[in-house]
Amino acid sequence: MKDWKVLFLLFFVTVFFSCTKENEVISEAAGSNSNINKDALLNLVNRYRASGCNCGPDYYPPVGSVSWNNTLELAAKEHSDDMNNNNYFSHTGKDGTSPGDRISKYNYRWSTYAENIAKGYPTEQSVMEGWIKSPGHCANIMNGRFKEMGVAKSGDYWTQEFATQR
Repeated sequence: MKDWKVLFLLFFVTVFFSCTKENEVISEAAGSNSNINKDALLNLVNRYRASGCNCGPDYYPPVGSVSWNNTLELAAKEHSDDMNNNNYFSHTGKDGTSPGDRISKYNYRWSTYAENIAKGYPTEQSVMEGWIKSPGHCANIMNGRFKEMGVAKSGDYWTQEFATQR
């Protein structure tokens, strides 16, 4: 019985420190996206969500706010870097990955997700205005099923990930 308790304790400590180290790596990598103002982006998104919005011809009523998620930011950063480094513009990565693939890679267990991309906008305000003027991107911003988001920029390329965890 005593050996079982020791083995359990060793397993618990190993898992705890393994998960803690993984979260530190995610946090450090996401923190390298310092060329954007996360608070400004989150406030802009949540302001639209709180007031309702016309996305093209369709009106979207107010929905709840989203919170920032560093894992989604990390997936967004990977895609923005890929587009910037390989000079292309697409939701499909150069390696064939989808937004869901990129989000899942970082152990985010999503039940739903969406991605907005943009190129050439110099500020948080301008990229949000661009996304709001695009009916599909606007619909993603106004989708009440999404609870979290992360955004990243690399060069002129922006990626915004929305998702909800299972």
